[in-house]
Amino acid sequence: MKTMKLAFSTLALVASVNVFAHGMMTMTYPKDGAMLMAQAERVELNFQNPMKVVSLKVVGSKGKPVSVRFDRDGATTKNFQTMLPMLAPDSYTVHWKAMGEDGHMMKGSYGFMQH
Repeated sequence: MKTMKLAFSTLALVASVNVFAHGMMTMTYPKDGAMLMAQAERVELNFQNPMKVVSLKVVGSKGKPVSVRFDRDGATTKNFQTMLPMLAPDSYTVHWKAMGEDGHMMKGSYGFMQH
């Protein structure tokens, strides 16, 4: 029983260290679930720790991608942003992948509506 408790305690400690060692998302623009009346001019991703965005896709409700340009060879940063073209009224999903300075990959997505 003591061995089992020690194993679970060790696992919990290792898991919590890994969570804090990597760049958790702290904020996005547009915000997840936002309903924007003004034109969304940019995509912004803010992380707890420096991350390098390696993939960014913005997709409309019918699966049509929006042309988004960014420097895939850019430096790691806590605050990533890139400009968007003029968006038509629609629902959009932002899909992103980023790599921490330690090589750990993270990915996520969020949605917003452009009126």
